[in-house]
Amino acid sequence: MKTSLIKVVRVTLTVAVASLVLVSCSSESKASTSQQNSQNLTNSYTEAATGTVEYPLADMIKGGWLERRLLKENLLRQNDAHRLAYVTLLNVQGQPITQFTIQGMVFSLNSQMTTEDIINKGCDYQACDHAVTKAAGDNGTWGPEPDGIGFFTTEGVEIKWNGLYVESDSPLNLTTQPLIVYDASTAKAPENATGVKGTSDGGINTTGK
Repeated sequence: MKTSLIKVVRVTLTVAVASLVLVSCSSESKASTSQQNSQNLTNSYTEAATGTVEYPLADMIKGGWLERRLLKENLLRQNDAHRLAYVTLLNVQGQPITQFTIQGMVFSLNSQMTTEDIINKGCDYQACDHAVTKAAGDNGTWGPEPDGIGFFTTEGVEIKWNGLYVESDSPLNLTTQPLIVYDASTAKAPENATGVKGTSDGGINTTGK
């Protein structure tokens, strides 16, 4: 009796599992068909669009790929160690707080010189696989730095800011009186701030020459 009952239970479980598999396959088939139909429609109107209005390759070549040239100019200016720029800090209402003459460029406090990820290889008794974990930052600790930007003034003073700002190649004529006035004549970098004093070791030049 028990044996017969066990057989019935096994048969019932087998039928139930088979039914689930069939339902799953049917759902996947429907999803696959729906996805394929949608993809076919997308391909159809894409072909119709490109066939009706062709990509203006010749005109783009004549134009010189303007955005790429602008990005190139921006990159060259960013990497010019002798570049002078002007940063105006703004409050949330857009009122100027202060303006700085800076050397180099504005950078993100969350940029780093080393990789952000480490690829680890782990094995168990069955197989080996790879897992990606976050690496320590340049300062040897984990986790993001404070959200914001940083830059160096022409006096070698480091400024960090987490609000609105405007960076330009020319000083802005502020029609509203800044809330804070930066006095360049009294500004002084730390005595050991050799990393920003010259370009011979890969630093930036804070003299503007």
